Order: sequence, then C-alpha cells, then structure tokens
Amino acid sequence: MRFIQKAVDAFRPLADPSHRSIPVGLRPARRQWTFDLAPLTGESALSGICPVCGKRAKFDEFTDNPRESGRCSNCQSFNRQRQMAHAIRKQCGLPKAGPLRFPEGFVIYNTETTASLHLQLLQTPGYLCSEYFGDEYEPGQMVDGRRHEDLRHLSFEDNSIDLVLSSDVMEHMPDPYAAHLEILRVLKRGGRHIFTVPFGPSMQEDQIRAKLVDGDIVYLEEKAFHGDPVRPNEGVLVWTIFGLAMFGRLRELGFDVKGWNIFAPNEGVVGPWSLVFDARKPIDQ
Repeated sequence: MRFIQKAVDAFRPLADPSHRSIPVGLRPARRQWTFDLAPLTGESALSGICPVCGKRAKFDEFTDNPRESGRCSNCQSFNRQRQMAHAIRKQCGLPKAGPLRFPEGFVIYNTETTASLHLQLLQTPGYLCSEYFGDEYEPGQMVDGRRHEDLRHLSFEDNSIDLVLSSDVMEHMPDPYAAHLEILRVLKRGGRHIFTVPFGPSMQEDQIRAKLVDGDIVYLEEKAFHGDPVRPNEGVLVWTIFGLAMFGRLRELGFDVKGWNIFAPNEGVVGPWSLVFDARKPIDQ
C-alpha cells in the first residue's frame, strides 16, 4: 500500500498557472474539468500555441474521444500528441513557442516513425526512431527504410540516450515492465522516459487483459485492439490497462516517476484525463 500512496503523491502540477493537477483516484471537479467538446469546432474552435509545431493555431474537430482528436490547423497534431509535446517542453526547459530545439549532443529516441511529433523532431541532430515489425527481425535492423527495435531488447548501448518517447505503446506488449527496464538501461543518468499509456486513475492494480502461457495468448478479458500505423488493416492487441501499481513497479525498477494531469486549452489540451508520465533515471544510478 505504500506504493499506492506514493503514486497518489506523485501527481504534481506543472509550473504554469494554466495547468491543474489532482491526486490520482479522485474525480475532477465538474466545473473545472468537464468539457462539452461538441462546440469546439468551426468558429468556436480552441486557439493558441501548438506545443508540437510551436506555431499559433486553431484546434478543431474534437470528438467524444478527446485524446485522439482536435487537430492542429498547422501540423495536424491531435490532443495526445500535444500532451506529449507539452510535457517535453516543460521537462526539458524549452520555450512554449517555436521549434523543438535541444542542446547539442542531446539524443532522443522515439518509439514511432509516423505522425506530427515525429515529423517535428526529424531535423533534430541525434534523433532516433523505430517501429516494431516482428520477432523475425533483429533489433537495429532496417525494414523498408525504417529501423526495427524490440523495446524488450534494444540495440542501443548503455547510458546512451537522453530522452525516450513512447505514446500509447507499453500496453501493446505482454511484459511492459521488461521494456521499461530496458529503457532504464539505455537512458543516460538523469535521462527520462516521457510516455502515455491507457491508465485507470481509480484502479489500484494493473488490469492484465491477456498473457502469454507457453507461447500461446490467454485472454483474461474481452479482446481489445488499437489502431496500428505500421499495419493499419490489422490493429494491435491491448495486453494491459495500467493502474496506480504502475508507479510502484517503475520505482522498484529504479526510476523516479511522476504523472501530470495537464489542462491547457490554449495549447489544445483538454479533456478530463490528459495524463502524461515522466520516468527519470536517477543521476547517481
């Protein structure tokens, strides 16, 4: 239970008055947190500075799934991508506006090779990106011009990467904590893994929806699939929905971990649970 309490304590507000944070497991106050997203279209669309492209923009076409909607009029980023970019700018000390620019020698590894955040980072020196194409490929192998990596067996050297980015990736593997441990290995001391996952703020334990038994998938819950940019006609299985126990597991691995519930309409980030997690490798590790 001490890890559950630490998880509740881990949610901290970001240093901007437009952001609010609440303890995990509590429902947000309705007047502060509940948005009727239907009017946020056309002339009533949100406007401000997009944290992905750093330009003034409108954020339009929100749906009843706010995490995956609300396109930026410039870079076409949607809400979840802007949550990630917002956290990157805050945690890396970058300005709110302008391109995503990092210090010389700063190494970023992104676990996807598509979408707006990837496109904004492409010109960054030291930028690495990959997809997972299947167990038949070796980590680091190029497949149709893109790098293949298995997050459980990365090809990168120890202490070689400053920032790892993953957005709704960890739920799509049978052992996500093996992947977290491998990310910890490749991060430099003081480096961080900024990520999003499906998360139940009122859930104490992770919900294991499927597991591997002697090489076969055993389904513990109804099958669920998310869209897969690499295989758009297939989808990718959801193995885990994460709960408060995730904080304890990551701390046991050696991370310092926090979660942010971001509320920044002037950056196109809305919805009741705009959650981004920051797992940092301690400097003395």
